[in-house]
Formats: sequence, structure tokens, C-alpha cells
Amino acid sequence: MGNVILRVQGTESTLFVSELTVERILAEARATGLMEFAVLRNGEEIENPDAFTVEDGDIFVILPADYEDVEIAVDVANDIK
Repeated sequence: MGNVILRVQGTESTLFVSELTVERILAEARATGLMEFAVLRNGEEIENPDAFTVEDGDIFVILPADYEDVEIAVDVANDIK
């Protein structure tokens, strides 16, 4: 079974592919106080929950919804194999 990385507010978790669901993303975002947020998969924003897919080695980052207006560096280039 493969693994993915989930980054939220400066913390990082390694999860089994099967553990990362839309419900898990919602729970993680809300646990950090984010009611509106964006999710990046390997540096690309997921526009719609229907487009949510998880594959071995993926890196997911949960960011505030206005992340484009804030200076946040999201660099997954060195993480992707």
C-alpha cells in the first residue's frame, strides 16, 4: 500500500493512500481553524472535490483560501520522485 504526504499549517503527516479522503481533508482543515481553504496536489490546485484523486507519492497541501494573496512558498519540486 502506498503513502502520501499531507501538509497543513507547517505540519507534515505521512498517510496511507486509503487514509486520505475528502472527509479527512475537511477534518484537517477545520482542526486548524480553516473554514475556507484550498488544496494543492503536487503543486496544482484541486478545483473541485469531484476531481480529487490520490496516488502513491502524492503531496497534498492545505492552504487558506486566499493563499494567492499571501506570500506562501509551496515548493514540491524536490519532493516528487
